Amino acid sequence: MTETLSPTDVLRVRVHALGLTATSWARGEPEASGAERIAGVARRMLAVQGQDWRSARWALGVRAPGSAIADVEAAFAERRIVRSWPMRGTVHVVAAEDIGWMQGATNHRVLAGAPKRRAFLGMSDAVLERLVEVSLVALDAAGTAGLERDALAEAWTEAGIDWQSNWRYHVIWWICQNGMATFGPIGPSGEPLLVRAEHWITAPRQYSGDDALRELAVRYARCRGPFRVNDFAWWTGLTVAEARAGLVAARDAGELAEARARDASGDPVSGAAGRLWVDPGSLGSAVSEARLPEWTLLAAFDEHLLGYTDRTAQLDQQHFDRIVPGRNGMFLPTVLRKGRVVATWKRLRTKTGGLEIASFPDTGIDAPALAPLSRDWADFHGVETGGISVVQPADAG
Repeated sequence: MTETLSPTDVLRVRVHALGLTATSWARGEPEASGAERIAGVARRMLAVQGQDWRSARWALGVRAPGSAIADVEAAFAERRIVRSWPMRGTVHVVAAEDIGWMQGATNHRVLAGAPKRRAFLGMSDAVLERLVEVSLVALDAAGTAGLERDALAEAWTEAGIDWQSNWRYHVIWWICQNGMATFGPIGPSGEPLLVRAEHWITAPRQYSGDDALRELAVRYARCRGPFRVNDFAWWTGLTVAEARAGLVAARDAGELAEARARDASGDPVSGAAGRLWVDPGSLGSAVSEARLPEWTLLAAFDEHLLGYTDRTAQLDQQHFDRIVPGRNGMFLPTVLRKGRVVATWKRLRTKTGGLEIASFPDTGIDAPALAPLSRDWADFHGVETGGISVVQPADAG
């Protein structure tokens, strides 16, 4: 019999799958080091949004309670996790062993547009080839110490290449997207340095073709909870047909199950919107009865929202513009109450520090209840806790 899930069921299973409940997988083994726990989070999450470096660190840390920034840095230094472009042309933090096969499964989608981008930049294929050649020589010379982006660009200049400033991002993206390089150890600037992927990643996992699509489907389901095929297709950057092929293969192998969605009144949701895919193991009583945390403090770009196209279980659509002001693609840090977004927040740039919570209209924010979360955030970052202030924003219009 096909399982049916209400919006509350979807929310509960998603929050648990995302590592945000007290009984979550993200707590890790007690004897594990901080770096091991951080790497375990990255591995379980498959990929964590990483374009905002500061936010990416907290996205990992909030799922590994008691960890600190030093643990994130150690996970990079120990070659457990890397920062690169696994899919969608978007930077993520990924377990080191997973980046290669993920790119192999999704590269055909993002690389197809590269020639058009180079034409827009005025970069010929011959110049790109020369830039790549010099880059790899420089990275080989640097070894596991890695290179800052500026140092890599200096190597181009020293090689006599007449390059333009707006080419740098494309070249670095190109060598990383094609698996020639990745961002590994943390440098003096506090951000990961470029290294040769083949020297840095010592035990890559091997998946290709249909096996890679199936693995993507299984891993996405385990760390995202119930979803629709369009969620999976968007997140991976695959076509809907490719996404569906991966889902069906996983289902036929007994690694995925289908479910049906019910609306808030209990009626079945018709059509494609009512068809859900879910990890069979997430439907047990231990998960379905797991208590949602009263309050949660999440990073900007957290997978709680970025992991899906349909976010209605986690967020009232009328508040979307408060999360992404002007719909500019910049997702603000969020405050959750029992798994749903009820506010955004930011760190106060004052001498005493602290957090400012921008509440949604008609939402009561319990500042004292948020104080422990503020301390967790401050401890992770090694800063003073400061106080919490709550403001009521003007209507987003």
